[in-house]
Amino acid sequence: MDSKQRVIVTISYSFSIRYLYRTGLLYMLRDFCEPVIILTWQQADLMAELQADNFEVHVIEEPARSAAYIDIRRRIDFWFDHFRLRGKYKKNQQNYLDQYLSFKSKLLRNSRKWYNIAKFYNPLYTAGVFTKEQRLLQEDENYLRIKQQVLELHADAVFTVTPFHRQEDVLLRACEAAGLKMITAILSFDNITKRGWIPVNYHTYIVWNQENKAQLLGIYPQVKDRQVHVAGAPQFDFYFNERHLMPEEDWKIMTGLGNTNKNIILYAGGPQALFPQEPEYLKTIATAIADGRIQNTVILFRCHPIDNIERWKSALGNSPHVVFDASWTGSKNLGYANITEADIKKLCSTLAYTHVHINLCSTMTVDGSAYNKPQIGPAYQHTRKASNLLEQMYWQEHFVPVMQTGGLMLARSAGELIAHIIAALQNPAAYTHKNAAILQSIITYTDGRSTARVASIIKQALVA
Repeated sequence: MDSKQRVIVTISYSFSIRYLYRTGLLYMLRDFCEPVIILTWQQADLMAELQADNFEVHVIEEPARSAAYIDIRRRIDFWFDHFRLRGKYKKNQQNYLDQYLSFKSKLLRNSRKWYNIAKFYNPLYTAGVFTKEQRLLQEDENYLRIKQQVLELHADAVFTVTPFHRQEDVLLRACEAAGLKMITAILSFDNITKRGWIPVNYHTYIVWNQENKAQLLGIYPQVKDRQVHVAGAPQFDFYFNERHLMPEEDWKIMTGLGNTNKNIILYAGGPQALFPQEPEYLKTIATAIADGRIQNTVILFRCHPIDNIERWKSALGNSPHVVFDASWTGSKNLGYANITEADIKKLCSTLAYTHVHINLCSTMTVDGSAYNKPQIGPAYQHTRKASNLLEQMYWQEHFVPVMQTGGLMLARSAGELIAHIIAALQNPAAYTHKNAAILQSIITYTDGRSTARVASIIKQALVA
């Protein structure tokens, strides 16, 4: 009998654990290949869990970059942003963030940017930059050591869900140079337009939806239509299986809600780097509950995995109307957490047992739509100009399909935010009739079988 192909599977981020391990994808892969799992950080509990499940696990040497290589990649970033990312809405986030920068900072950044872009209009210069990048990479001792580690694994292929991650960059380049078959599934629907240049050419690409496929083909002209497969979002499979729900009473105790019978608003916070002013929206809602405009209601605040919950607590003070709930976070790095089955059940239950969902242009809009909950997004700030900039954040390339459904209700003032919440609590059906359209536009499939589709595509790719 022929031995199974050995397939390197990379894990460099907590959300990779959810996609690869908690969905059961690794077990499906083991039916037709031998997964060789490579972690980019030391996570003792995860390693022990994987090894107890008889998976082969390795921790790769941490990637290191010389100053010269960092400089050349920065130049390539300018090239990629200007010449490959050409979407209508590509500047929305930068325009929004610019309001927090000084004139001098913007002038220096733009001067550096256009100085570099101008040189890329010379084809000889462009070719030279990419040639130098290859040379610097291949001469680097860190790259050579990692390439040797790859060769010693005797692998046939590699599968990654984070082809844009700098933590995996050297490893994946070494795998490509070693002649392995390269397979990737893009972890999230915003990654193609927001995560930068993917330096490796893959034999097979797996994406969430047709819009992602069009983006990939437009940005990377060397990729052919037959190489890109739409499979949906495996991490959403949990939402279509009731076994991932906790008993409601247990969930309330776990989150600190106790035995409340009040309506529950889920406020899913965004990261401070994007939304430094966001605690004001939470405070506005808490004040409306305190003064009786919103009645018989409590707020469950879920902190973003890479945010600090203390900034929210300090903004709200000791409000009796807000219960704070931390998300999964890593102890050494906020992005390095072992997302467990318990974490997933808690998230599913949080989405299912709350009544109205609030967030700023977050994937949580799509998550909440899977449970048919009203979705409301604050879209105002202290001035009209700032409000317009914030509203444009909802119209980023990846989020446009959500907005085009009309299923996310924007609140353009504090009064509108409170009015929408009251109306959604009283008549949720008026706010949820477009939820199915949101799901179809982003995750394509709602049958809970996206993980199986990804496994099937990988199986086909290995024999192609």
